[in-house]
Amino acid sequence: MGTPRPITVVAIGAAGVLAACGGSTGGGSQSPSSILIALNVPGSSDAYVARVIEHGAELAVKEANQKGLTIAGHIYHLTFKIYDDSGQPQQSAGNVGTAIHDGAVAVVEDGLGAKVSTSQSNAAGVPEIVITNGDATLLDPQSRPGLFRLGIANDAASNVLGRYIAGKSTSVAIIHDDSENGRDGSAQLVTALGTAGVTARSPIEVAAGAPTLDAQVAELAAGNPGAIAIWGSDTFVGRAVTAIRASGATTPLFSGPSGESPAVRALAGNSASDGLRLVSSRMTSESDASSFGQFEQRLAAAGLGPYDAGFRSAAGQEIRQPDDASIFSYDAVNLVVAALKKQNSVQPGQSLIRAIGQVKVASANGDARGFNPQNHEGVADDDMYISVIHDLQFEPVKDEPLSASLPTQDEILADFH
Repeated sequence: MGTPRPITVVAIGAAGVLAACGGSTGGGSQSPSSILIALNVPGSSDAYVARVIEHGAELAVKEANQKGLTIAGHIYHLTFKIYDDSGQPQQSAGNVGTAIHDGAVAVVEDGLGAKVSTSQSNAAGVPEIVITNGDATLLDPQSRPGLFRLGIANDAASNVLGRYIAGKSTSVAIIHDDSENGRDGSAQLVTALGTAGVTARSPIEVAAGAPTLDAQVAELAAGNPGAIAIWGSDTFVGRAVTAIRASGATTPLFSGPSGESPAVRALAGNSASDGLRLVSSRMTSESDASSFGQFEQRLAAAGLGPYDAGFRSAAGQEIRQPDDASIFSYDAVNLVVAALKKQNSVQPGQSLIRAIGQVKVASANGDARGFNPQNHEGVADDDMYISVIHDLQFEPVKDEPLSASLPTQDEILADFH
């Protein structure tokens, strides 16, 4: 979700995607008959985050073109272009400027540099839709009117996780990385735990690039907490889980949304990751249990799934990663298309920013999707649930009301048909 690599550097694997969808690999304006959406992702630093944004967006682009895209009496071809931010906020912000120069009407992104880039994108009338940066301080419809989020906000996730942890322990230690998202997630969780009647110990911050976490883990263990919460990137969560379990600690572990990433289980392994509980957004809506499965089948038919997580269960079965995170970028592209149709023009501008805040589309999970005009959030707080990892798969817990009502996804790769 700094400067970009020479012109619009993309990962080698993405170049074919660009060619397949009609995207340009060079700079400059797009053809008058095409509409460009930029994907600003950490392709060279976080393959999972890049993948879920790219694949959901690509499917939405393919389907829009298959249906035919007519605006103001003209037929258009929707395209996308991938910009690699290398997981660096400054480069992410720089990529947005390049995308605007390239003619993009919207940016769907990890949001690492959105606080910096939003002034430029708003001036150009190009909405930015953040997918994976949950920073609760990021959105502000008054000062950042062109910035929206279609992903899990830290305050919403922390409220659900805080209540759940409070039912398990009265003593909580928190460790987080030094990213804006990690710091904010930690702060939001401290507040949520306090609201739930639990006082968290002073959070421990670790540099994302720290070679080891041994000293911090020893500090965590010294207070003998009843629970440990981890917030940060998927790589950080995986490293923290590994270090905590390697120290011999058996303390129950909890994490923010990044705990769902297969990178966590790949790094920590079966034994260490087993029992990790995390907060995420539901895959199915209250009245629609079938749309998400159909979405995954359409991804597969387009050559974008199923996603082999890269490891096997204790019985030797290959595990797949459900494509729930790709829902957000899929819906984001469809909201951009709906906004272009509403304003009856393919030109970026303030009318496009207003329109994207007003339209609604059918989500990949069966919900009606749109942005809350009060806060520009696109995912409802009450859609958050708790899941637990067991045998390298994750499933809803049974001791939290919403989670207990949700279906368990079959994550055995061979079972996907």
